[in-house]
Amino acid sequence: MCVAGSLSGWLIPDFEPIAMIPYGTKLTSFHSDNFKGSVGTTVLQRVVREVEGGVYRPNVDRVFDLDDIVKAHQYMENNEATGKLVVLP
Repeated sequence: MCVAGSLSGWLIPDFEPIAMIPYGTKLTSFHSDNFKGSVGTTVLQRVVREVEGGVYRPNVDRVFDLDDIVKAHQYMENNEATGKLVVLP
């Protein structure tokens, strides 16, 4: 399994993950433009309801206050996080 994401205009020299997929490999994709307008609103609202209902449970490792943003970055850069980091204002 490979999960890849990219931002417009971001390049790594000599690295083209789509071109490196072996022949015969099944590739599925999703693009954020797939759900626009009212279709997107419907899908997003369903996800919100399911999060609220406990269907999706985020893997939160730690919560940091904004004053501790340096500690949060150090924690992340040291690969200590086992889930998402949340920073509160």
